Amino acid sequence: MYNIMVVFNSSYFPFGKVWINSLYENNDMTKVDKVFIVDTGLEEYQKDYFYSKGEQVFIYDSGLDTDFNEGGAWGKGWQENVGAKTIIFKHLLESTKMPLIMVDGDCIFVKDLSPLIDNKYDIQLCKRDTGTPYLGSFVIGQPRICTYEFMKRWIDRIATKPTNIPRESPSLSEVADENRHLVNIGDIDRILVSTHHETEFSNDTYIIHLKSATVDRKIDARLRKYLIESPNFSDLIKKYFDFS
Repeated sequence: MYNIMVVFNSSYFPFGKVWINSLYENNDMTKVDKVFIVDTGLEEYQKDYFYSKGEQVFIYDSGLDTDFNEGGAWGKGWQENVGAKTIIFKHLLESTKMPLIMVDGDCIFVKDLSPLIDNKYDIQLCKRDTGTPYLGSFVIGQPRICTYEFMKRWIDRIATKPTNIPRESPSLSEVADENRHLVNIGDIDRILVSTHHETEFSNDTYIIHLKSATVDRKIDARLRKYLIESPNFSDLIKKYFDFS
């Protein structure tokens, strides 16, 4: 058994519907104990929507009320969520004593995640070949003391970075490079769990990541981009958006 964690606020709810519906359709939910939805500004009807999807759903109140449209993709709301996400991930890993998968909210699940979990590793990270080596969009953590310490160091490193630039993935990459003596890190190819483009999509894909490529793209603009420019991804968005 394992748990899954994601962060949502009201402005990200359109992604949230796609996320939760694709999760329940494409994962073996008998292996999932809890789906932790970290609430950083959801409205009550949005919480009710998530709760209606399955008994595993648990809304975790972060105490934050953020807006991802404020300042764009790397704005104030996004930065607050990044800080909360890593802290709550560590807390849930310690308190539940179960493997925990953290997945960004702007994702579509297309395949059961359970085969990715490999307990010979303390932590498994999304690895790419260019740019920042590790992406914080997908993390699998095992409930071990060394993993808790790794998370603490990631959290602390994020806090040292300027707040007007991406901090999550650069901090993760630095801490991973510096602490291989502390934890056994398993690399998961980005193509598998953070497919960005239709040309990358294959039968091996587990997760499509509808990530933003620009600092100022608002939520509705990002959805329009994929609906217009990516026909195959567009079909999946429409399927899981739930227009009812």
